[in-house]
Amino acid sequence: MKKLLLTSLLLANSIILPAYAKESSEQSLDQMVAVVNEDMITRSELDRAMIAAKAQISQSGSSSMPSEKTLEKQVLQQLINKKLQLQVATQAGIKISNGELDEAISRIASQNNISVDQLYDHIKQSGMTAENYRLEIREQIALQKLQQHEIGGKVSVTPEEVTAFMKSNSFKENSTNEYKLQDILIPTSDMPSPAEIAAAKTRAESIMQKLRNGADFTTLAKSESRGETALQGGDLGWRKLPEIPSAFTDYMSGMKKHDIAGPIQTPNGFHILFLTDLRKLDGANRTLADRKTIESMLLQQKFETAIQNYVSKLRSQAFIMASN
Repeated sequence: MKKLLLTSLLLANSIILPAYAKESSEQSLDQMVAVVNEDMITRSELDRAMIAAKAQISQSGSSSMPSEKTLEKQVLQQLINKKLQLQVATQAGIKISNGELDEAISRIASQNNISVDQLYDHIKQSGMTAENYRLEIREQIALQKLQQHEIGGKVSVTPEEVTAFMKSNSFKENSTNEYKLQDILIPTSDMPSPAEIAAAKTRAESIMQKLRNGADFTTLAKSESRGETALQGGDLGWRKLPEIPSAFTDYMSGMKKHDIAGPIQTPNGFHILFLTDLRKLDGANRTLADRKTIESMLLQQKFETAIQNYVSKLRSQAFIMASN
């Protein structure tokens, strides 16, 4: 049985450089926009995160920007999820030393082929202070440690699961395909009542009807989805079959480019899928028959699903009061 060894996803590939606005001296720093258990989220926090989200959407090449109201609603939900996890990290005694922080920042600079001083110069040019940047990285490391502590040791893939996947019709028929997917998630709590499930399903079916009537999937994802990639139009990127949640794989064989599937019920809610594109793996990437490759992909997918379920559980147990 192979257990998950978490990799540093947030710190690994590029400069983490949110586009924060310079704070005006006239800005009210204590204006509350949400209460999350014993903590609050302030207007200044939300405004900074909004500007970062707008920058990320622009850099992604998206042709449409959500309305200010829609974007604020999505960003606030992301801040709430982050706050909940940081609260658990604090309760678990997870602390990030200055040495760990300095090492992480040095690694980010090195991976981007610049010096630490140059990295801080980029940060200052964005309007973000070095102190706020260090806090952001410190929090991201804490989240990674929390996920390792709470989830990493509990997620595993058995040899029997790998064998069963390789013998499945979905794998036999689609093992050389790669899928570009978008996802809309209508969430439910950790232990939803029948009424909550029915309400979520009704909402998902309403979205499906809008899509059948010609509504744009990306636009609806940005306004309606509660998935982590909602602001990117629900874009899950290119995925091989083992990287797709098991609840979705049975739908893949029957889907063609631009097909929509759903609502698909999972433990964290109802999903609607859009197959943006489909392609065959080239010769150099046709390694899916390798058990270790499949095992790693299944493991990572299980971890992603476990994170979603974990956040849903935290939300269901928390006191949350938001202004929007």
